[in-house]
Amino acid sequence: MKKNRCSVKLKTRRKLWLDVHLYLGLFVGAVFVLISLSGSLIVFASQIDTWLNANMMQVNVPNDSPFRPIEEIIASAKTAIPQGGVFANRLSFPQQTGDVFEVAYNIPPSSDNYQIFVNPYTAKVLGQRLWGNFDSCCSWHGPLMALIYRFHDSFWLGEIGAILTGSIALLMLISLISGIVLWCPNRNHLKAALTIKRWASEERFNYDLHKVFGVYPAIIVFIMLFTGAYLSFEVPFPKQIHGLVNLFSPLTEKTLSFHRPPAISNFNHTHITVNQAIDIANQTIPEGVVTTVFFPTHENEIFKIFKHQGNKILFSSRQKIIVVDAHSGEIIYHTDKTKQTSGDIFDEWQLSLHSGEAFGFTGQLIVLFTGFVPLILYVTGIIRWRQKRRCLIKKRSMPSIIKT
Repeated sequence: MKKNRCSVKLKTRRKLWLDVHLYLGLFVGAVFVLISLSGSLIVFASQIDTWLNANMMQVNVPNDSPFRPIEEIIASAKTAIPQGGVFANRLSFPQQTGDVFEVAYNIPPSSDNYQIFVNPYTAKVLGQRLWGNFDSCCSWHGPLMALIYRFHDSFWLGEIGAILTGSIALLMLISLISGIVLWCPNRNHLKAALTIKRWASEERFNYDLHKVFGVYPAIIVFIMLFTGAYLSFEVPFPKQIHGLVNLFSPLTEKTLSFHRPPAISNFNHTHITVNQAIDIANQTIPEGVVTTVFFPTHENEIFKIFKHQGNKILFSSRQKIIVVDAHSGEIIYHTDKTKQTSGDIFDEWQLSLHSGEAFGFTGQLIVLFTGFVPLILYVTGIIRWRQKRRCLIKKRSMPSIIKT
């Protein structure tokens, strides 16, 4: 009697897990496939973007020719800014041989961003383009790879889209767990549960394919979903997400907007040059290369310098920041890895893991191929669902056939 009760409970639970897995897979899974495929495309987004726009993003390197002065690069770029355009006080540096400088500007009142590309050896403007930004108004503006990235990130809907992608990631985490629960075999059937049966029927082959592609990459898919949800919800809810991390380990307060109101006595003082600011940054943090410099503005008289170590990708997670007072040359802030808490390391690793950058080129390849797993699972899952529906319809029609 007890065995029968246990059997009924197990069947009820299995039915519940099956329904969860089925309906999440059918409806949420379809959108998740698009997110995953777009994720595969942006693993090497920067390299693809450069290849697609090589005429203005790549140059031949002359022998023993140094870069032109940064002031000359900026002056040249400013001549290409159209009337009404405003220099965005941002300069991105070449990271690899043959790369170019990128100068940003915008045209108020639009929040769209534009890019101007300048040859580092001649200071000649090579071209310019619309870049857009993360906001829903302009998220669908810009070059192909940026559009794909923003679709993956937020469906071109800004913060609302980030909430949607984060919610989808959480629901697919539940689907993944339900799939593992349904798959979990006993010891006697472990080998069969981990392999595709040879010379099996079409129905069995499809089932085994779904099972194998669900089990073997499960850990990687779990990491992709968890980090994806974390990064998505961190955009609209940074305080709440960081508050959760603080429960386990305190996060170092990161000042995203460094502000130094200029004293009235300093208005006529000469700024240090950008080269001096970069020298100060390199002395403070010798490792890595300068990727971006934010120039002083009237409201915020500082140089903000970004450096990083790692592969050239669209968005690097291995950044270090040095903030320099534009008048005195004093260091206002700099990233100090020695003072990182466990919470800081956890937070920093989310993007590194999600992009695969944490494990270099091999990690990026793994993420690239993992992006195709949800498509395989969705197709085999749909086939499996249709096969079971046909079997159910046949069983229900059997009594009427016998009767006839």
